[in-house]
This record gives sequence, C-alpha cells and structure tokens, in this order.
Amino acid sequence: MLVGSHAFRQMLQFAATARSATKDSLSMSEAEANPRGSRRRPVVIDFHAHAANNEVNAATYDLSVLGRLRASGEGSAIHAMPEAHWKRMTDLPTRLADMDTMGVDIQVISPNILHNCTYSLPVDEALRLEQIGNDHIAETVAKKPDRLVGIASVPLQSTELAIKEMERATGELGLKGLVIASRAHETDLGDASLRPFWRRAEALGVPIFIHPAGNPDPRLRKHSMLISLGQPLEEAYAQCSLIYDGVMDECPDLKIAFAHGGGFIPYYSGRFDWLYSRGTTKQIKGDISSYLRAFHYESVVFDPAVLERLADKVSTSHIMLGTDYPFGEWKPVELIRNARRILEAAREDMLGANAAKFLGIAL
Repeated sequence: MLVGSHAFRQMLQFAATARSATKDSLSMSEAEANPRGSRRRPVVIDFHAHAANNEVNAATYDLSVLGRLRASGEGSAIHAMPEAHWKRMTDLPTRLADMDTMGVDIQVISPNILHNCTYSLPVDEALRLEQIGNDHIAETVAKKPDRLVGIASVPLQSTELAIKEMERATGELGLKGLVIASRAHETDLGDASLRPFWRRAEALGVPIFIHPAGNPDPRLRKHSMLISLGQPLEEAYAQCSLIYDGVMDECPDLKIAFAHGGGFIPYYSGRFDWLYSRGTTKQIKGDISSYLRAFHYESVVFDPAVLERLADKVSTSHIMLGTDYPFGEWKPVELIRNARRILEAAREDMLGANAAKFLGIAL
C-alpha cells in the first residue's frame, strides 16, 4: 500500500539523512580498518536488478509478450514466474540476503519492464501505473538507502507524459535514472516523435537504461529463444535506431546504458562498419564502432571471454557489473574477475566505480 504524500516525503527525507549518516560511518570504519597504504575492497554495485509491484503486475503481465504467449499456448518454452523469483523482486529481506550471497553491496533496482511494460495501455492508465511503480521503487529504497538505489520507468508512448514523469521521478522522488524498453510499443527509439524526450533527458543529465520488453516474432516462440535470441536482437535494433536515425548525433551528451552486454552489435560490428566504409550508411558521422563507445553496458553475458570481447570494442570505463536479478548471473564478481585479458584496475572499476559515475552517486 502506498503511503500518504506527507508521510512519503518524510520517509524520503529520513532516507537522505540515513544515507549521509551511513556514508560517514562507512568512511570512519574504512579509515580505521585500512592503515595507510593498504588496499580497500571495491564497493560492488549491481546495475541491473529488477523490482516488482503487485498492482502494476496485475494490470500489465497479461499484456506482455510473455503473458500473451502463455495465454495463447504458443509459448511452449515460456514458464510461469517461479514463486521464488517473485519473492525476490518484492521481499526486501530476501533481496538483501541474496545481495550478501552474491557479494553485492548496492543494488540499482528498476521496474521489471519485460513482464510489466505499460506501453500498450491508454496513456492515462499507463501514467497511473508508472507512478505507482515509481513510488514503490522510491519507498523500497527509502527502507534501505545504504544498500539500494532506484531508477524509474515512464509511459514512453506519450512523449509529453514521459517527460513529466521523468522530471517527477528524478526530482521529487530522487530516483537516479530511467529504464525504458527497446521501442515504444511499435515505435523505434530514434523516431522523430520521441526526440523531445531525448533532448530533455540530455538537458537534465538523466541516465537511461535500455532493457527490452520482448520481441513477438513467431520464430522466437520455441526453445526460449525470446530470451536467448530476442532480447539481444532488440538491443541491436535500439542501437541502430538511435545511431542511424540521428539521436546520438543530435544529443551527443546522452547517458545511455544497454542491458545484456549491449546485445549483438558490439560482437559483430565489423559488418556494420563495412557498410559505412562503402558509403551505404553515410548519414552518420562515423562507423558504428565509434558510436558504440558512447554507450554504457552491463556485464550480464555469462562468459568472461565475451566480456573481454566487449572490452576490446568499448571503453572499459563504460562497463558495469550487472546480474539481471533474480533471473540471471549469480556470481557477478567472479565473472568480472575471470575476464583476465582486461587489466585488473579496469576490472576493479567495473565492480562498482563505473556504475557510481554513470548514475552520479558518491561511494
């Protein structure tokens, strides 16, 4: 149940005070525990972790790609949400215990857009649900501000309402960014109708996390390919639209991060660069590889060699630890530490410092 507006403001004020006190306490304990010249353990930040709200889920799950496939019986490999996963997204003590098990100090929690995207709803209803979900994220963070950071979601099918909710969530609620899907229902992210949203996000310096809401292609309905093939394909579509349709050229200071190691393009960029070298995509200012270095990425690739390939293509300062909690990587620190072709100092920054810089939070 949502708290009243006055009580909610008091909760957020208390959380800010608690964050400050916790930071001071942590600084003193670290100074006492680490004599001069000793090496501190990096603060580990999980950039990609999901949270859920019962009311939002009840109104949106059946409309999601997963929900529609289950209802139609066509998604033979789409299983019902395990109760353990739902508990992890909704129960704070369970979340904190899992964080301790994984070696995560701070989680960046975001609405579960794959299951609970609002983009196909009427705009007023979508806004209502997004506000419920964002208030829930802020309330959850306020209960444990030393361990949690929150980002919001917006009704991206309405540019005007998306901007208003972005301003409310990052201003009044104090959330640190947004999560959006790889397209706004049927509209690509580079479409001219969304340009005011991108301009405002750039002006405000709001970090944007792009996480697909699913791909309905019938060929992906078997063998769980909606997850294995569809999600990184959606991320590739989003990157292409943002680059080829001019968003990255018009808004070069945008802060954009992609889920799942950035999808397919960072690992297959040569073909895109080849097209540019032939003059086929001459509307952009450089090859695709040069644009990839402007994006940020998280580490949910499940293979240290794949993470090393990503680091070959983009700045290591743009790669952040992620888990896709509760669905994905359960040994995130080990994954990064095992990518030994990446310099050790860069791997240490991937554990937390890069995410803190991207989100504008102090460690």
